[in-house]
Amino acid sequence: MLDEKNSILKKNITYIFFFKLISVLFVYLSVPLLIEALGVDYYGIWITVYSIFGWIYLLDLGLNNGLKNKLTIAFLKKENEVNEYITTSYISLAFIAIVFFLISSLLIYFINLGNLLNIPLEEWYIKTLFFITLISFAIIFILSIYKQFFYALQKSSIVELSMMFYNGLVLLLLYLFFHYSKSSLITTSIIYGASNILICIIFTYIFFKNKNEYTFSIKNFKFQKIKELSRISVGFFIIQICVLIILSTDNLLVIILLGPTEVTSYNNAFKLFQLFLIVSTIIHAPLWALYTDAYHKKDFKWIKKMMLKLNVLFIFLILFVALTIYLGPEILAIWINEDIFYDPKLLLFMGLFVIVRIFGEIYITFLNGIGKIKIQLIVSISAAIINIPLSIIFVKYFDLGNSGIILATVISISIYAVAMPIQVFSILSKKNR
Repeated sequence: MLDEKNSILKKNITYIFFFKLISVLFVYLSVPLLIEALGVDYYGIWITVYSIFGWIYLLDLGLNNGLKNKLTIAFLKKENEVNEYITTSYISLAFIAIVFFLISSLLIYFINLGNLLNIPLEEWYIKTLFFITLISFAIIFILSIYKQFFYALQKSSIVELSMMFYNGLVLLLLYLFFHYSKSSLITTSIIYGASNILICIIFTYIFFKNKNEYTFSIKNFKFQKIKELSRISVGFFIIQICVLIILSTDNLLVIILLGPTEVTSYNNAFKLFQLFLIVSTIIHAPLWALYTDAYHKKDFKWIKKMMLKLNVLFIFLILFVALTIYLGPEILAIWINEDIFYDPKLLLFMGLFVIVRIFGEIYITFLNGIGKIKIQLIVSISAAIINIPLSIIFVKYFDLGNSGIILATVISISIYAVAMPIQVFSILSKKNR
C-alpha cells in the first residue's frame, strides 16, 4: 500500500514537473511579449481585468472541491454514483454560470468601469473588453470541471498536460496576432478565452472516451447529490471567497490605489517568485487525492512520512527564496527588458509571502483531502477581514506603495501557518492512540 502510493506520487510529480516546466516557460515568454505589444499601462490593465474574472472560479459554491473528494472515494469503490456526481455537477455549475453571466452583464452595462477601476480608456471599449472576457470565463467555468475528474483518478499530471497545451497555444497565437496585426486588449482577451475553451473541450473528450462507462445524462441528475456535495462544499466555498479576498484582490487594490503602471511592477515581481508556488503545486496537486485515499484506508504511517519529507523540502525552499530576493533586480532586468522600477521591499515581502504560503499549504492540502476544514474556515474568515484594511493602511498611511499590499497579505496568511500545523499534529497524534 505504501509502495503503491509512493509510486503514484513519484509518477505524477515526474510528469507534472516536466509539463509544468514547459508551461511556465510559455508563460514567462508571453509576459515580455505582452508588455512590448500592449505597453506597461495596458498590460497592467489586462492583468487586472483577467484577475477580476478569475474570481468566477470561486463562485462554484465549493462544488469542484467537494466533487474531487466524492469522486476519489467513488472511483476507489467503483460505485455507480460516479455518473450522478458528474451530471449533477455539470448542471449545477451551468446554472451558476448563467446567473453570474446575467448579473455581471447588467453590472457591466450600468457601472462606469473606467472611473471605478481607474482605467484611462473610453468607456465603450472597457465594457466591450469586460463583456468578451465575461463570455469566455462563463463557458470555461463549466467546461473546466474535467480537471476534477483527473484529480479524482489520481492523474493530476494530465491536468498539467492540458495547462501546458493551453499556455503554449496562447503564446503561439499572441505571437502570430501581434506580429501580423495590430495588438489590442480585446484581441488578447479573445486569444486567452478561445484557447482555454478549446483545451477544455479536447480534454473533456479524452476523459469520456477513455472512461466510456462514465457519461453525462440528464437522467443522472440528482438533487440528493447536490445536498451530499454541499455538506463539505459550502465550507470550501466560504474558504474560497476568503482566499479570493486575501490573494486575488491585490492587482485590483494596486490599480485603484496606485494606478496601472504599479500593477505591472507588482505582477512581474510576483511572477519572479511564482516558480516556487508552481513547484509547491506540482508536489501538492497529486497529494490531495492520495491523502483522501490514505486516510480512508487508515494508512497514517504513510501520511506522517510524507509530512516529514515536505518539511525537510521546506527548509531548502527558504534558502532558494532568500537567494531569489537577493538576485531579484538582476533577474528582472534580464527577463523584462523594460525600464521598470522594483522596490527592494516589494521583493522582500514577495519572498516572505511565498515562504508563509507554502508552509501553510503543506498542512492545508492534507486537511482538504480528509474534509477537516472547520478550523481553516474560521482562520480564512479572520484573515479575509484584516487583509484589505491592512493593505489600505500600509499604502496610504505608511507610504509603502505596492509593497504594502503584499505585506498585508503576508500578515493575513500567517494565521494559516500557525493554526493549520497545530490541527494536523492534533489529528495525527490521536491516530497513534
